[in-house]
Amino acid sequence: MNKRIFADVKVNTRRIAKTPEIKEDVPFVDSGNHNPSRPISYLPPNDSSRYEFLNKINKKTASISPRISQTPQMPRRGKSFSKKILFVFILVIIFGACYLLSTVYLSAKVTVVAKNKTFDLKNQKFTASKLKSSGIPFELMIVEDKDYKDVLLTNSKEVSEKAKGEITLFNEYSNKVQKITAETFISDEKGKTYKFDSTVSIPGYTEDKAKKITPGQVTASVTAFLPGEAYNGNPESFSVNSFKGTDKFKKIYGKAKTSISGGMTGLVFLLGEEEKADLLLKTSTSKEKLLRKLSAQVPQGYLLYPDAVGFTYELGENTVSKTPDAKIEMKGTLSAVLIKESELSNAIINKLLPNISEKERGEILDPKLSDLAFDFVDKNQSINKEVENFDFELTGNIYTKWSPNTLELRDQLVSKEKNNVVSIFKQDPGILSAGVSVIPFWSKKLPDNVKNIKIILK
Repeated sequence: MNKRIFADVKVNTRRIAKTPEIKEDVPFVDSGNHNPSRPISYLPPNDSSRYEFLNKINKKTASISPRISQTPQMPRRGKSFSKKILFVFILVIIFGACYLLSTVYLSAKVTVVAKNKTFDLKNQKFTASKLKSSGIPFELMIVEDKDYKDVLLTNSKEVSEKAKGEITLFNEYSNKVQKITAETFISDEKGKTYKFDSTVSIPGYTEDKAKKITPGQVTASVTAFLPGEAYNGNPESFSVNSFKGTDKFKKIYGKAKTSISGGMTGLVFLLGEEEKADLLLKTSTSKEKLLRKLSAQVPQGYLLYPDAVGFTYELGENTVSKTPDAKIEMKGTLSAVLIKESELSNAIINKLLPNISEKERGEILDPKLSDLAFDFVDKNQSINKEVENFDFELTGNIYTKWSPNTLELRDQLVSKEKNNVVSIFKQDPGILSAGVSVIPFWSKKLPDNVKNIKIILK
């Protein structure tokens, strides 16, 4: 019986060695013992020594099988220690980045919306004067132009006209006045003779410390001795005939101031009233031409209003022609008053905002004034060199905009708490609204460096 059991045990031993996994709680089956439910550990005491090697095999196999079935892992105490170090390291990096953002990379963007307003002017009156203390300064500008118009003359008559012109007389002979009576003859360099139309008195010359003489001078009108076209021309110099052979002949002399013209004899054609009316209709072209010419010459800082001008014209001296087809000279003169823009802007703002402070006035940009309508209060206002002052009216819309001092504003915002910047914005009357964004967003203060504060003006 014992032999049989021993043989079975050997067989089971080989089977156990080949089994890949042996679990400790599985009962050992003894096919020859007729008691399959009894495990090896429950062998009788007297038989335990025989099967001691089986218990060792079971224990060894049981200790190996968990290592085969599970993935190798680090000891639990080592894992916990590494995670703590990594967590602390990440926290240090995060806090370091926050510190850098809050100090080195701290910046602020301030968006400012400037104040603006549109005013409506209705016949607002102002005074312009050559004296700044009496009104808005202005300058007078005069431009001239000559043009020739083709005209068909219908009026004719027989004429005998003498040429006329003006000369300038000079006195280098004496420091006393020299008188020349009317009808005295004077000749040009070609020998053509003329007569003085009236008595003239030439002032005496003057001397400076170096004994340099400045001759006295006077303008005189002369008429050709005979009628006809022969006297028409542009002579250069004149000598008084009665002074010939004396010291006065070379020291009292004349020079042409205008051309000598108008001499004519025989049948001529004249400019009639109908022709004058036709020419008058053509003056608008001359006025527009002169206005363009004047606009190109307006100095910087001055305004030229189209209605702040005066236009005059006169016909040339060639209103008489030998033929019906003639070219009539038209001389146009455009006089304009130029208003100093900065002074006008101040005057307008002072009327629209009478209680404005000097600081706020400095923030208001000069409005665009060229689109306003200009009109003289006196509808018959003349524009000439004698005008010292005048009143005028302006009508139209004026858009005004404030421009806060961003440099000064930046200096005020340096190192300020975000919650306190609103009071700074309220101190500036030119700011309608404003907003501040700080990077990083959690910072409660604006940068210490003014360069890191950017202001966007809208």
